[in-house]
Amino acid sequence: MFYITFHGGSVGTAINNVHVYDLIDGQPVCITTAALQTPPGSPVLSELRDLVFGPSGNLFVINGYKDASQVLRYSGIQDADHCHAYQGIYADARVSDGIVHPFALAFDGSDHGYLSSQDSNVVTALKPPRAGKRSLALAVAASLRAQKGKRFLKGTFVASSRGKLPASPARPPSNCRQPAGLAVVVAPDPSRKNPKRTKVAHSVRDVLVYGNSLYVADEPGDAVKIYDLAGGKTRGQLQGQIADAQFLRAPVHLLAHGDYLYIGSSGTDTILQYHFGSGELKTVVRGVRTISGMCFDAAGNFYVASRDDKAIYCCGADFGPPQTFISGLQDNPEFLVYAAN
Repeated sequence: MFYITFHGGSVGTAINNVHVYDLIDGQPVCITTAALQTPPGSPVLSELRDLVFGPSGNLFVINGYKDASQVLRYSGIQDADHCHAYQGIYADARVSDGIVHPFALAFDGSDHGYLSSQDSNVVTALKPPRAGKRSLALAVAASLRAQKGKRFLKGTFVASSRGKLPASPARPPSNCRQPAGLAVVVAPDPSRKNPKRTKVAHSVRDVLVYGNSLYVADEPGDAVKIYDLAGGKTRGQLQGQIADAQFLRAPVHLLAHGDYLYIGSSGTDTILQYHFGSGELKTVVRGVRTISGMCFDAAGNFYVASRDDKAIYCCGADFGPPQTFISGLQDNPEFLVYAAN
């Protein structure tokens, strides 16, 4: 089954939930537009982003709207109506001021979570989920604590290259210089009451754990940055100049499959394949506009979502030309996850 989240927001309740498609007689069929249960008292869903089947088989979904900034936990098992039961909040701004407009989540082998947030431009490290309770933030990464005279938001594992951002708390965090710090672009966002108001326009995106490293999509930095899970020390980065025709620009989505990392280079409408062992990097998909979520199915076929086209494409197991798989989606798809029935 294919799980899809959308840009969402004010477009309607049906889009601010997870849609699930299944193959019936070889064709994708939408079996539910409300895979997440919304019982009384549960948070209002808006601008859902990453969804991860994580610790204890639970489903973790990012409720990305800036006034919510939550990661919600659901049962990983569907009921008869193809819905996942709501279990509570895994993390939100009460856990750390760094959790502002979250985007992506990854877990390591010890069930620690790594959560990227767009408006703070940091990755927050979290302790394993606690039944019925919010998680707790891990200590600030050792590599950041070693910088004397600086302070970082609770749980910061990867810091921003600019500390004082529009969504920063009253006492803004310190910055961390690039390349270890994440690039960020701030743009004017004037209002009648506040003509000098600004907003974060481009910042951190996807995160992925592989082995003992954390891979982070630094969209405005045109790089995928690599950090040691043991202490947060930078291990280098993948940049445009090592890809064919310098095709690594504005990476947003990451996917690990086998020995490979797949990078959605949204600035060039290409997908790059990076071999974790050899470091070989090549382009495997071209021509999908505004690339978003990616996944493989159980047979090894590759799928990619296009925000502009409001569609999901299939490239087969050999990365052939993208063929329409699902079209006519009601909104821009964000994340795409495959889960076996």
